[in-house]
Amino acid sequence: MKKIILYVFLFLYLLSSLSAIEIKLLRKFTLAQDEKNFVIAPGTFFVTEDSMIFVMDWRASDIKIFEADGKLSNVFGRKGLGPNEFITPFYSAYQKPFLALFDFGRRRHFIYKRIGKSGLELVKCCLNPDLTTDIAFWDDGKFLVAGNKMDKDGEWQGLYIYDCENNKSDFLLSLARSYGYQSESDFQKVFYDELQYVGSNQYFDWVGDTIYHIWTGNIKINKIDIKTRKVTSFGKKTGNYAPPYVTPELIQAHLEKKPDVISKRKSKMSYMRDIFIINSKTVGLVYVGPLKKNDGINVMMQFYTRAGEFINEVELLLNTKAATLYELLFYFKKDDNLYYVMETETSERFDQVFNVYEYRITE
Repeated sequence: MKKIILYVFLFLYLLSSLSAIEIKLLRKFTLAQDEKNFVIAPGTFFVTEDSMIFVMDWRASDIKIFEADGKLSNVFGRKGLGPNEFITPFYSAYQKPFLALFDFGRRRHFIYKRIGKSGLELVKCCLNPDLTTDIAFWDDGKFLVAGNKMDKDGEWQGLYIYDCENNKSDFLLSLARSYGYQSESDFQKVFYDELQYVGSNQYFDWVGDTIYHIWTGNIKINKIDIKTRKVTSFGKKTGNYAPPYVTPELIQAHLEKKPDVISKRKSKMSYMRDIFIINSKTVGLVYVGPLKKNDGINVMMQFYTRAGEFINEVELLLNTKAATLYELLFYFKKDDNLYYVMETETSERFDQVFNVYEYRITE
C-alpha cells in the first residue's frame, strides 16, 4: 500500500512539473522606418545581451541595427562583392561579441565582431558554396550548419560541423535522415517529385553533447548524440497540426515562380519554424499555420523533455497580422529566456510594418 501511495505522489509530481511552463507577453513594439533606410525583406534577426536588434535584410543587402525600443541605430553594409558588401545576407547567429551570417548570393560565411552597440568589424570570411538553412557558433572557429552538402562518397548530408579555417566538414546527419527517411534510396524516390516543394529549411539547437534537429515539413525531432552519432526521433502531432502535402497546382506554381499562389496553397498547412532549448532541460518547438480566417496564422509552441516526453502545446500569438508563414521570424534569447517573434504587417496603403513581440518563458 505504501508503494502505491508513493507511486501516486511521484506521478502527481511529474505531472505538475511537466505542466509548469508559462509564456507571458512582455511587450510589443515596431521597428522604426527611415525613408532612406527602411527594412525591405528580413531573412533572420537576433537580439543581443544589451537588447540591440540586428536584422539581416536580404533584399536590401545590408544589416539593419535597432535600439531596444525599435529606433534605427545603424545600417551596415551595402550591395556588392567588396569588403563589407553582401548580395543576399540571410541566416545569422550571435555569440557575444560575434555575429555570423550566411550570404546566399556570395555563398560565404562571414564572422564579424561587434564594436560598440551598432558597429561591426570583419573577423573572417569563408567560402561555402552549399545551401545553408541554419547556422550556429561551435568551438574553435567552427560552425554547426544545417543545409545540403555532399560528402566525398557523393551522398548528401543535412547537418555538419564546418571548420571554416580548414574548409573541412564533420558530418552528423544525412539529408535523408534530416527529412525523416532511413535510407538514401527511399529519400531520393520522393525528393524531386514531392519533398523539395514542401521546403528545405532545417533548424537545430543543442545542449551538452546532444543536438535537437527538425525539418520544416514534419513534427519529427531528431535527437543526435554527438559522441556516439546515435539518432533517435520523437514528436507529437496534435489536432492543431496540418501536415504539408503537395498538389499539382503547388508544383506548377513553383515551376512558374508564382509566390502568391505558393503562399495561398501553403497557408492551409503547418510548417516547423524553430527549435530551442530552455534552461538546458526543455525542448521548445515552434510551428506556424494553417491560416485562420479572421485571426491570421496560428503560431503554435510545443514543449518536450530532453528525453522526448511531450509536455504541452500552446498558441503563442493570437492577433498576428502576417498573411503568410514567410512573414514571421523567430529568435530565442537563451540567457534571459526571452522569445521574440517578428511579423510583417501590410497596411491599407500597402506599406510594410515590422512588429516585434517579446515573451518570457518560465518553468
